[in-house]
Amino acid sequence: MTTSVAYAALPRTPWSTAAEGMRALARGELIILRHGARLVLVGCAGTVTTEQMAFVIRHSTGFVQVALHERDCDRLGLPEATPSSRAPSVCAYGQCVAVDASAGVTTGISGADRALTARVLADPRSSVDDLSRPGHLVPVRVDPRVLCERQTVAACALALTDLARPEYSGAVFAELDGISDPVNTAGPHDAEALADSYDLTLVAPDEHHERSR
Repeated sequence: MTTSVAYAALPRTPWSTAAEGMRALARGELIILRHGARLVLVGCAGTVTTEQMAFVIRHSTGFVQVALHERDCDRLGLPEATPSSRAPSVCAYGQCVAVDASAGVTTGISGADRALTARVLADPRSSVDDLSRPGHLVPVRVDPRVLCERQTVAACALALTDLARPEYSGAVFAELDGISDPVNTAGPHDAEALADSYDLTLVAPDEHHERSR
């Protein structure tokens, strides 16, 4: 699969609703989620493949996180890292100590290893002993209030994957890297170019909510 993305002269994929994003996730696809000014690749943690994780790493900043319900973080022994700020508007809100799967991984950093760790995090049968700390994948605690109001990228991604694959609990997400300006994170046109090149669903739930009011 080529990693190059043609930026110009492409038909622009339209931005979709949360329901369309949920359907894409239910089919086992990755989506691009827009939440305020942030643009992230999102996939279901419970079903993410090595190929999908490699794609996320390649087209993002490489900092991959997994949004999890607060109750699952407690079950897995994943306390929140000591934050500088507890404001939901802070990008690091809810981040925990990074983990690896305790079995079946080598360095922990590869696409295969991070995909396995994501699946372990999302598996309702997993326990504390199934994870080693520190590692290479960052869980993000999402409390019920933030999830209900979808205040953060992690909460919005988790709400979509909960609807798409209720048998699991967890959303892989990572910030899109810039295409037109590679020293910065992506803008909307970068997201559209990537979606056009790889047939990804673009999701802007906040935008569609505002239009419907």
